Amino acid sequence: MEQYLKVLIQSMNAKEECLNKLLEKTEAQTGILKEESMDWDSFDRLIDEKAELIEELDRLDDGFQKVFDRIRDELDGRRAEFKEEIGTLQRQIRKVTEQSTSLMAAEQRNKDLVTSRAGKTRQQIREGRANARAVTTYYNNMNQINTVDPQLMDKKK
Repeated sequence: MEQYLKVLIQSMNAKEECLNKLLEKTEAQTGILKEESMDWDSFDRLIDEKAELIEELDRLDDGFQKVFDRIRDELDGRRAEFKEEIGTLQRQIRKVTEQSTSLMAAEQRNKDLVTSRAGKTRQQIREGRANARAVTTYYNNMNQINTVDPQLMDKKK
């Protein structure tokens, strides 16, 4: 039983470390989003790195749940005996929950920044197209100024 509890504690430590890395990557994305000339390649690379970390989190969660399910019934009957380990696990779970909440808030802020950035980019594209149309129209109009329209000539004297 004690070994299983140690495995659970180690699993929570690994999850906490993984969440810290995710927070760092999310903050790096925030920095990229706030730059004037955004580097989309770096942003995409961070997304890929975060996807790997999320997969690791899922594996850790699955492993934790399997071990906990295995010892749950026996642990319920021996809570007093493992009070210290259970307290450590509870503290870790609270900390991981707080980290998860912080991560979700940071992700929401990044989502809002991406949406805002995409709106600005669309507006710039629209303005660019309008400017291109205006230049083309101006160019065509200027070319027509130098063109002499055919004239009707009266050949009678």
